[in-house]
Amino acid sequence: MTLAKTRHVAILGTPVAALNLTSLVTRLEELIAAPGCAAAYAVNAHALNLACRHPEYSRALTRGDLIYADGFSVVLAARGLGGHLPEKLTTTDVWPRLCELAIKRGYRFFLLGGEPGLAERARTRALARYPGLQIVGAHHGYFDPGDAEIVSRINAAAPDILWVGMGDPRQVLWTDAWRRRLEVPLVVTCGGMFKIVAQELARLPHKWRQRGFEWVYRLWQEPQTWKRYCLGLPAFGLRVLAARWEQRRKPSRKG
Repeated sequence: MTLAKTRHVAILGTPVAALNLTSLVTRLEELIAAPGCAAAYAVNAHALNLACRHPEYSRALTRGDLIYADGFSVVLAARGLGGHLPEKLTTTDVWPRLCELAIKRGYRFFLLGGEPGLAERARTRALARYPGLQIVGAHHGYFDPGDAEIVSRINAAAPDILWVGMGDPRQVLWTDAWRRRLEVPLVVTCGGMFKIVAQELARLPHKWRQRGFEWVYRLWQEPQTWKRYCLGLPAFGLRVLAARWEQRRKPSRKG
């Protein structure tokens, strides 16, 4: 199968796909239908900061099949660098669309990540909300990254989509290390999404999320993440400003 080409915006060296929610879901379906195990990675300011500091993580990201903007800061960064991303594509907004599609198409899910018991609670809530959804397995993320047993367990369950919620950089590094052994059409990284699916974290109304205020509400609910937002967001902004300055200097060098 030949996949359609997708336009990208380079943000601090990471190619982020210029998609809206509808075209993202279409792209994910194409990846499910393609041969092999595809990987779709969601990136936000925190992930792109990590990519700037950790070359191994950056290389793993760019070996993925799809990178999309899971954060309003990434959309703003694209504008600042002269590009355009149609909208932020938070994975928790992608999840319900894929649940509905999975019921229609017969896709099977496996949930991997979080503390012991969280993936199971997310599974229970999801099955109650989406009758007919098939979640064929759930497992916590507290395992040795080199343990092949978890890969065998996933393959035995034969899911179509493996949701990996272990936070960055771990979820991307684990996926990159094992995807050749995974007999799964598609892996989607999802960070802390299982807490929201399990209804253990609330979200702002849609209009406020689209205006970029979701991180404030998340910080209020999880104050231990203050460094990620209060230090990470300004650091990301400074990196984008530095990249923009470098862009402006390049033409004068040619002259």
